Amino acid sequence: MVTNDSFSDNSSVDGKVKKVLSLLNTEAQQEAAASEGNNSMLTESGADLLRKREEEYRDPEKQWIRRWVWLQTAKSILRKKQEKGNTQKIRYLTLPAYHRIDVSLLLKEGLLEVTKSTEGKPEEIYVAAFEHEPTKFALMEPHMPHFKLFGCEDIEKVLTERTNKYHSELIGLFPFDVINLDLTTSLTPMHEGPYSKTMAAIEKIFDIQSGFGIDWALFLTFRNVPDELEAEARKQLFDNLQKNLNDHPIVLEAFQRRYVNKNTVEELEESDIKICTSQSIAKWLVDRAHSHKYKISSMKTFFYTRFNEGIPPYDIYKHVFELTPGDVNVAHIPTKDIPIQAWMIDGLKRCIDQHKCTDVEEQLLRLLNSAPDKFDEIEDEIDSLVRMI
Repeated sequence: MVTNDSFSDNSSVDGKVKKVLSLLNTEAQQEAAASEGNNSMLTESGADLLRKREEEYRDPEKQWIRRWVWLQTAKSILRKKQEKGNTQKIRYLTLPAYHRIDVSLLLKEGLLEVTKSTEGKPEEIYVAAFEHEPTKFALMEPHMPHFKLFGCEDIEKVLTERTNKYHSELIGLFPFDVINLDLTTSLTPMHEGPYSKTMAAIEKIFDIQSGFGIDWALFLTFRNVPDELEAEARKQLFDNLQKNLNDHPIVLEAFQRRYVNKNTVEELEESDIKICTSQSIAKWLVDRAHSHKYKISSMKTFFYTRFNEGIPPYDIYKHVFELTPGDVNVAHIPTKDIPIQAWMIDGLKRCIDQHKCTDVEEQLLRLLNSAPDKFDEIEDEIDSLVRMI
């Protein structure tokens, strides 16, 4: 949790702290709207007000994630493509928000596949993106350079409903090298039942990607509020994790190292239900990857807390996976389920070993204490990226 007491008495740093806190609180108002089913505070706003509020939706924590996590992961995926002789750059599926800062950052760094006009300027970038709110979509549509596909729809519907008007076009753009599900809701909202639309969409993504056998990255953002998680879904996720602890001693040993003095999922739940929920969701994602013959090359987890007057604080969690095709032992004949492979057990162990849950706010505090000017650099970079559209 960020507080003024977390910093030194340096007046320059203290001033920046207040600025950080102010920025965090303004974005919290927008994410709070998502928990009420609106998904945006902008639904009933005019265009001018929408633009003004989007200006507020540019917090340093999110930019830290973009630059030091998402960008570095995209660079890793591009290196892997190049090592295999693939000269194409990154193909990106995302939920970009009004300023599409994540897209501009990848474009600025020269990572995105680009079609250039006769004048040599970017004409179209290999990005598929969706914005479900019509007013915001209309304001975003003229942004340059254009995307391969930009639709006004929930991405879950596009992926899972064959009759959706964007479905065929999106499927035709696969595979993607980086898929960014930057959501602001729970993975399994109560009103959707245990198997949510988001989970179904993730399953569809794995299913399509598996047909191409490429290295790729999945970014998943979700609200980690235990009371919002559908009860049966939470039970199934926790039971699934416990079964792995029971079945594989090496996974249990990793669990005992990661969560000292904890031997069961129930004990972890009683100690810290948010960490337990995040770990169980990470484990579910690893299972889905394994079922589609994908290994986990790396996994990272980050979080930060949102504060808003009149609403209890809530945490935003971000999982970042790098995946690579896994081989199935030729001694096994095909069956309904892939027989357990050694690399699958390693993946289960890895998703616990690497579930460190880095607090982004703490990273910013350390950055500001060691190099206060870095905060100004973060703000300057956000401004420069906003101007790219």
